[in-house]
Amino acid sequence: MEFRSRPYLIWPGCILTLLLHLALFMALFDPEFAWADDAQPASQGNLPSLLNPNDPAYRTPRAGEGFATELFGKTITVQPRNMRSTSSVDVGLQVNLPSPDGKTVLPFGAVYLWRHPDDHMLFRADLVGFYNDIFLSGSTAGMKNFEWVLTFENYTLPTKQYELVDGNPDKSQELYWGYVRPGFGFGYRRSVSPDYQDNMFAVDLAVEPGYVYFGRGSDTFPNFVVPNSTFEIREHLQMRWDALERNLSSLPHRGFAAGIDLINSNRTTWHDWGLNAENTGGRHYMSASGYLLGAGGVPGITSERHRLFGSIHAGIGSDLDRFSAPRIGGGAITLGEEYGSSWRPVLPGTVMQEYFPSHYVVGVAAYRWEALFFTHLSLDASIGWLDRQRQTGPVISDTTVKNNFFYAVGTQLTSGFFFKSQMQLTYNYNFAEVRHGRYGGSEIVLHFSHEL
Repeated sequence: MEFRSRPYLIWPGCILTLLLHLALFMALFDPEFAWADDAQPASQGNLPSLLNPNDPAYRTPRAGEGFATELFGKTITVQPRNMRSTSSVDVGLQVNLPSPDGKTVLPFGAVYLWRHPDDHMLFRADLVGFYNDIFLSGSTAGMKNFEWVLTFENYTLPTKQYELVDGNPDKSQELYWGYVRPGFGFGYRRSVSPDYQDNMFAVDLAVEPGYVYFGRGSDTFPNFVVPNSTFEIREHLQMRWDALERNLSSLPHRGFAAGIDLINSNRTTWHDWGLNAENTGGRHYMSASGYLLGAGGVPGITSERHRLFGSIHAGIGSDLDRFSAPRIGGGAITLGEEYGSSWRPVLPGTVMQEYFPSHYVVGVAAYRWEALFFTHLSLDASIGWLDRQRQTGPVISDTTVKNNFFYAVGTQLTSGFFFKSQMQLTYNYNFAEVRHGRYGGSEIVLHFSHEL
């Protein structure tokens, strides 16, 4: 594979460097900006004192912990937080360069809810409106660690959708499509070491009856056969093991997390679809995916301010199509920062939800430095392998599926921000991303999370 460098792609990195320096300047010269609602110059009470970061005995504060410290001559008190009840609003945008048609700037946002009052109840929700992902489980004392499970997921974008092929829009197959998928089942859940409230082992089996709908777009080719709207029923076996300690910014600090998803599905009515009905199968599909991620110290360095992180996500399926395959891309997907999202694979430097492979493997390795207790700078590299559509002729609809390797490097700044919020600024460059027939693609992601 030939990778061609283009000088005009250097400027996104220059912009990111400027923004990183600005954020670090604000943090260094006004550390209280990151904790405007929590920072108090008054008494420390019974809160533990945070050592100087250069002290060999320094301990990075964990998520939810309270402490008092002195920074640049100021006394700062951070009150403990109840991590069993969390509500936040997440907003941001992804900028893709060179510009894929119609997907140069992609905004995103969601309301996140987490309720885990005790070992007998868990509620987690990502709420967008046209996309929602809700999980509720509960048990009684007599059930011990066994639980009942209710789920709900919908993907109901009100706009027509098309796929990118080498960075170009394939509007010959654009569609209105989506699904509504409730679920119910049973499972087993228990706490695991190190026994933070989100450190759990869980296995759940849910039946997910749903409805998938399709409609023709304004640019859909006349010879495109629209898929049949249909009911479907899925059996979903899910396992999660989270034993991660997370720091004050919810980034993985020590430990590991792992998970598996097995899905079997049947669509009640289905027919061949696509250009000249060339896509066959898909009525009965199966998929299997899993992940493993971990965080720890840097060998030979005792300071907790230096951390290493690694993850691997992999999946395979049978009879998958663009409506049932996993969606993989870049954007605001984070790894290990939250119990319910660790399963999502990320392919740095690509467009959000750009690919829908039938098989994939993605590995990410990162080094992270704690500049201040609320400011973290990381460098990362990744490699991925998956099947994607490639253009083979002069017409955008002339495509074939090829297995390709992806290589990317990037950096990320995570820092406390104004008014109980957190900012993440990310830059990734993917050497194998194809945009308009040439290799190389950049993404810049600015992400804010505000605790309610």
